[in-house]
Amino acid sequence: MGKGEIGQLKKELTDIINLKIDTDDIDYIPNEQEISKKKKAKNLQCSVMFVDMRNSTKMQDKNGRKNMIKIYKMFAKLVTKAVEENCGNVMQIVGDGLLCLFVNKDMINSGQHAINAVRSINTYVKEAYNPLVETNWKIDCGMGICSGHILITRIGTRGKNKCCQLAFPSSITNYASKCCDNAGNNEVIFDEKTYEQLDSHDKKYSIDTIIDGYDGKFYRMQDIIWKI
Repeated sequence: MGKGEIGQLKKELTDIINLKIDTDDIDYIPNEQEISKKKKAKNLQCSVMFVDMRNSTKMQDKNGRKNMIKIYKMFAKLVTKAVEENCGNVMQIVGDGLLCLFVNKDMINSGQHAINAVRSINTYVKEAYNPLVETNWKIDCGMGICSGHILITRIGTRGKNKCCQLAFPSSITNYASKCCDNAGNNEVIFDEKTYEQLDSHDKKYSIDTIIDGYDGKFYRMQDIIWKI
């Protein structure tokens, strides 16, 4: 690494600093092809949900990598089913975590759709997945939801191994991830904006909670499922 390389890198970073980012307001979840690689981003009002499989590292130690592939595939399938039937989309899968978006649709707010998806996830884990597998394969999930505005854009890399992936820069993306990290097994933690979108039944069963280091009011709901 020489001074010339540092100088070139500084120039490229300066070019990014000087970019003018244009945004388009949308009210639907776009497909990947709609997101430009150029200086544009989509501004979307929605609810962001993170879903995380608990204790996956210990599970891999017990079950091995090949069996974990099967577990991840089943986990992703049941989460995707739960999200899509509640007017949402799975946008990213990273390891044992999924990032999902929900919008207002069918006269139901995005936050209520997200909470309904949590019910579906917990129901599918309890009624379909866990009864089917042996003890070492059984799973629990934690979930976090926050509502507001996000930007959807592409962030790419240059060089021999180029890649260009969707990104969702927003404080609610970060908050939803933090909520997920703090959630217990089969529990969801969500922010006040999501709480405001819930029906009276779900508000009744929401419990006030605190997330250290984060401002605002948060709530939790435990083991919510659909009655079979």
